[in-house]
Amino acid sequence: MNKPDLSPLHVVAQFDNPYTGAERRLLELRDQLVGIRAVHLWSVVPPHPTFQGLGVRPIRPFAREAPFGGMLLIGGVHVRLDALWLRNVKPQRLVLSYNLPSHDALFAMIEQLREATGMDPELLFVSRALQWTVGLPGTIEHSLIPLDSFLKIPVTRPAGRGFTVGRLSRDVPEKHDPLDPALYRQLAANGLRVRLMGATCLAAELGNEPGIELLPEGAETASAFLQSLDLMFYRTGIMPEAYGRVIFEAMATGLPVVTSNHGGYTEFIEPGRNGFIVNSQEEAFNAITLLARDSTFRQTIGTRAREVAIALHGPDAVRASLEFYTR
Repeated sequence: MNKPDLSPLHVVAQFDNPYTGAERRLLELRDQLVGIRAVHLWSVVPPHPTFQGLGVRPIRPFAREAPFGGMLLIGGVHVRLDALWLRNVKPQRLVLSYNLPSHDALFAMIEQLREATGMDPELLFVSRALQWTVGLPGTIEHSLIPLDSFLKIPVTRPAGRGFTVGRLSRDVPEKHDPLDPALYRQLAANGLRVRLMGATCLAAELGNEPGIELLPEGAETASAFLQSLDLMFYRTGIMPEAYGRVIFEAMATGLPVVTSNHGGYTEFIEPGRNGFIVNSQEEAFNAITLLARDSTFRQTIGTRAREVAIALHGPDAVRASLEFYTR
């Protein structure tokens, strides 16, 4: 790794929801850079109390509390920037992370940053698929995911507890496909257990269904929740996943994953080998029930899934990613 740059890295984001993946990855970036480069976390809105306890500070330009100098990383195009402070911070290096598929917002923010700072931002793409859709140069940086807690979970889940399908996400309707409730009811009717964390928004449709458990987001740690599953099913509605870090967390625990075909994660899933990509309700039901019936096949898929997660997010991958911040 290159000699550390002693100027600070200022990370600006919208730290108002402790369960948002975009902000979680920024906390993990700071943790990975401890001892290498000083990192200061700033919020453009009053930070959630959880983030306040983790050292996140609000930007207050009139009190001269802002990310002056150093390297400035904008943590996504969802971050609401204000020219009042942006035009005065004068970064040495300017970086914009593009981790949500919103092309209009990306081009608008590039123009806003250029106008306020006189600099064109370096672009960080969370997946190659996302970069291809926008056609701009930049660096691919997969989300930094600490794997230790997930790798401690045995690939082979306990027998006799009833086959359990599940998923976790933020608790908002757009994180769920409109067809999902019907699929969950069909799975439960066929004797499978369904656990959904971040799904109380589906209570009107699934709240009284036997065999289906709805939990609020954050009810359990991600690792504890994933350990309770035998299979991870994941697809979204109007909110596609630019990368899908939750999918790779599940793969790290050795879970077979059945996903839709919309997301950056599809670059790394080989259908029938380390996971399944489905295009319809029927394909989803068939893939899940196939894996439920065949424990040997399920464990083979899960073992290969874990290998993918380690290759993408293990120590070697982390070291390669951090070089971007230390040059």
